Amino acid sequence: MKGHRLGIFTAVAMACVIIAGCSQQGEASEGKETKTETVQTAESSVEMNIKTIEAVLKEELNGPDIKYGQLADAAMGGNNDPNSVEQKENVVRLNSYVKERYQQYFTEEGLKEFQSSGLKSYHSYYDTEFEIRLVESEIKQSNIDTASNQYHIKSIVELTSPGEEPSLHEVEGQVIFSTKEGKIERFYLGQKDPTLSDKIFELGQNN
Repeated sequence: MKGHRLGIFTAVAMACVIIAGCSQQGEASEGKETKTETVQTAESSVEMNIKTIEAVLKEELNGPDIKYGQLADAAMGGNNDPNSVEQKENVVRLNSYVKERYQQYFTEEGLKEFQSSGLKSYHSYYDTEFEIRLVESEIKQSNIDTASNQYHIKSIVELTSPGEEPSLHEVEGQVIFSTKEGKIERFYLGQKDPTLSDKIFELGQNN
């Protein structure tokens, strides 16, 4: 009888050890799954951000965007009264067009800043005979942990105009994403060598 009880006790004890072991393995497995999900989420977020940047670059570095140029010219107004109904309507039309093309990528404040400082900067001479085309881009996330929402851009743009050989130009930029909204809050493009801007300006002056 004692041997029978001892056997039962031993079996129960072993079962408890096995259950405890399984429980620990389950917890460890859940921990690994959580870490894997976190890594996958971070990677998918980076991929989405890069796709967003690529979409904006396609808008910015292909053109000129004739419709934007016409709307921007009308919104600037020339000698028109800025308080006139017509002028206010022109501004509304421009803002509506910008929101239609860009609002999905930017925070509200980010788009306002971009529109006032850098939006369509290569499209001012829309009535000039030239074309810019985005050839390729390299987009890299910052390798600094505290700046993981920042990305650096290097793009190659081809400029063509009648009677001249096509030329390639490098454009650099920085993009900062809102950590709350997951949209762009700052988008900057510039050139170390301003030959692209200079050439477009020259073509515009000669038009």
